[in-house]
Amino acid sequence: MRKHILSILLLVLVSLFANIQVKADTKNKQILGEWLYEVSEAPYGYEKGSLIFTETDGKIAGVVKLEAGELAINDLKIEKDSVIFTTMVDGSVINVALKLEKDKLVGKVDSPEGPKTLTAMRKITILKE
Repeated sequence: MRKHILSILLLVLVSLFANIQVKADTKNKQILGEWLYEVSEAPYGYEKGSLIFTETDGKIAGVVKLEAGELAINDLKIEKDSVIFTTMVDGSVINVALKLEKDKLVGKVDSPEGPKTLTAMRKITILKE
């Protein structure tokens, strides 16, 4: 009888941890896609663009797409409803910390000119038949 109780307890614990991992993976995947961002105080050319997050081989990566090209997203961390990363702009490291609020990202960009506010909305894609 004791072995059965231990087996059931072990099964419940394994199921619980597996469920927590699935929820974390699902939350991380909410960031996938293209986000149209604006930073009103940013220098010309950097004030708007896209944050594009993709998944390859189970890892999430991203780029910042501007009119003039793309910037790599480095040190990407996604925890609960937070998205944190760095990127390089004109030789300077830019720190970005965002919060996911439904279909909106809101947060701060730390740049050499000082902190700035970033807002991004998920880009809606219309499928053509």
